[in-house]
Amino acid sequence: MIRQMKITTFILALAMVAAFRVIACGSASDEDGAFTRESSADAFSSFSAVPSPMAPAPPMAAALAPRPEPVPAPAALSIEPKFTVTSSEGVAGRTGSSGPQPIGGGTAFDFNDNEVATQSNSGSPQAQHVSQRRIIIRTVNMQLVVTDIAASLDQISKLAKRFEGWVVSSDRSLTHRGAIAIRVPSDQLDDVILLLRGMAEEVESEISTSEDVTDEYVDIQSRLTNQQATESALLRLLDRAETVEEALNVQRELSKVQQEIERMEGRIKFLEETSAFSLVSVQLKLAPSEMPVDAGEDQTVSPRIPARFRATFTPAAGIDEFNFTWDFGDGSEPVFSNRTAPTIEGDKRVTATITHFYSDVKNSPYIVEIEMDGFGETGVTEGSDILIVTVTDIPTVEVFAGEGFVIDQGEEAEFSGSFTRPEGLTNVNYKWDFGDGTAPETGLIPEGSTRVVTTHVYEDFRPFAYQAVLTITADSEVGEVEVASPLTVVVTEKPAWTVAGWDAGDTGRTAVRTLSAVGAGLATAAIWAGIFSPVWIIALGLVYVGRGRLKVRSAKSGRLATEESED
Repeated sequence: MIRQMKITTFILALAMVAAFRVIACGSASDEDGAFTRESSADAFSSFSAVPSPMAPAPPMAAALAPRPEPVPAPAALSIEPKFTVTSSEGVAGRTGSSGPQPIGGGTAFDFNDNEVATQSNSGSPQAQHVSQRRIIIRTVNMQLVVTDIAASLDQISKLAKRFEGWVVSSDRSLTHRGAIAIRVPSDQLDDVILLLRGMAEEVESEISTSEDVTDEYVDIQSRLTNQQATESALLRLLDRAETVEEALNVQRELSKVQQEIERMEGRIKFLEETSAFSLVSVQLKLAPSEMPVDAGEDQTVSPRIPARFRATFTPAAGIDEFNFTWDFGDGSEPVFSNRTAPTIEGDKRVTATITHFYSDVKNSPYIVEIEMDGFGETGVTEGSDILIVTVTDIPTVEVFAGEGFVIDQGEEAEFSGSFTRPEGLTNVNYKWDFGDGTAPETGLIPEGSTRVVTTHVYEDFRPFAYQAVLTITADSEVGEVEVASPLTVVVTEKPAWTVAGWDAGDTGRTAVRTLSAVGAGLATAAIWAGIFSPVWIIALGLVYVGRGRLKVRSAKSGRLATEESED
């Protein structure tokens, strides 16, 4: 029982020693897992196709990577503990010391049968040399424009093998895009980057990052040495365990130490391989082919009048998805759309018509640009074109058709209209519409003229006025100008046969109108007389008397019926 307690006490003391050594070497071990995840995410987040950087390297990479054994800690962290385990039988440890040694000149632990102590040994020439060697992890992210995605992926893969590297991942899920990640020796990274630039039509972006992990590497090496020493001591205790319970206690502590050793060795291996072989992530974009685009003729528009834009383009075979953007040049938001339509002209297509309003003429003219791109099985295509839009005010034209007048039926009426003629008007025309159903009179107004004179005969009389309209149309820089002005024409009926001022036609019409009025009055009077005639009063009296007699007879019949029933 006493021996078992000694063994347990020794294990606890040994754990305390290991904890003290870990604290003396720094607290970086508590953050190794987080560091691994964060550094990996930072290094490879810009390239989605790259798998975890913890992927195992091929045999060639493992052979070229530096090994931890010949790299002791630098002078700043050069503690190299040496464990001495002695027993009653006189079994010596590494240093050959038969007594317990203090840790860095500190306290020594005495467990009677088992004595464990540490001592430091720093400042060796090899450690001094390693402290000057930096461990740098370099990563490069590139975006390249190439003419052939498949050929470029194959070329980059061969480039990695040529420099004794390997392909980490490759992706060609899209026809016009691709991605590949390779690892190459760090000392040849610059040469690889130069070759990648040379195979591209354009380098859209290139981002290179470097991470110094020397401190972490040296710290893990030191803690690994301590853990390995603890493992050796626990293995000796396991060999000397006399009971199953003692062996289980030692084995439990030994498993924890070995698990920590494996984690540290994995982290060291990762740092060695990633520093020896840099990661190059390449995103490939297919170089677009040229597509003819015609934005249309230059335009002249007026403020607040809609300007319409539609482009014509000819896509390559196999391109069936299109996007286009109109930039109107006035600072407004560009308009994006993907609506296109075929035409009857072979392979030509047109974009949907886009409407835009310009607010003023201050910054005119404007440069309007359309940019288009297309996608399909055969790749990517793009094109652009521009046109000039001049914004100017609409010329003001004032038209006066004249004052209204009265004319007899069948007489010739003269129409004289005038208008203003500002500069910039061409192809000025007029149109007289007389409002009587006849064909309008049209014509071209000579240059410099501002008056339109014509004649017309109204053949028919109307009890209401005719509406005649003079319309002036002209062409200007902003389009057609059209202004109209009306006037009223009253046409009187043509006089009939007249003798000494007496018009038989007028007299007859007057007599007819008079007789019609008299007849209408008589009819109205007859209707009212019939309504208030005594005949109606007599009829109503007879009806009232008849209803009274009926009521009396009904009452008598009721009384007789009652008397008979009583008898």
